[in-house]
Amino acid sequence: MISKEKLLELIPHRPPMRFISDILELDDQHLVSVYTWTLEDCAGHFPDFPVVPGVKIIESAAQAGCVAFGLYHLLKNNDGFIDSDQLGVFTSIQSGVFKEMVRPGDTVAMYAQFGEEGYFRNPKISVEVHAVFQNGKMAGEEIFHGQLSGMWIRKS
Repeated sequence: MISKEKLLELIPHRPPMRFISDILELDDQHLVSVYTWTLEDCAGHFPDFPVVPGVKIIESAAQAGCVAFGLYHLLKNNDGFIDSDQLGVFTSIQSGVFKEMVRPGDTVAMYAQFGEEGYFRNPKISVEVHAVFQNGKMAGEEIFHGQLSGMWIRKS
């Protein structure tokens, strides 16, 4: 069994491009991660009314679904072994839809699951990801959903 803490350590992203602060749930079928967005995450994007750029929300969805959930399945299928020469990358998004804007201070949960069209076929993964507000008056409201894909490639 791969722990949530071990998985967090293995995610290669670091600030300012890491948009997972914790993993709340993890099993063979789904992963739930959270991140609280900061003013720094919005730097230069509507300075008088900071809004998290949509591309960063997509990146957060890709980190949760393609990288973290992909790492979990890669480790599971390789008896806990990770080749340090491999890197998980985001390759595509289908049917991505934004429903709400995200502001500094908002905590967002990313729910990644295989759904009807998803799969893990080493080295490829395809997942359905839903972003949902975790705090404030919008708690429980969906922000974004889409089908995202990624794969593991060699660095060299």
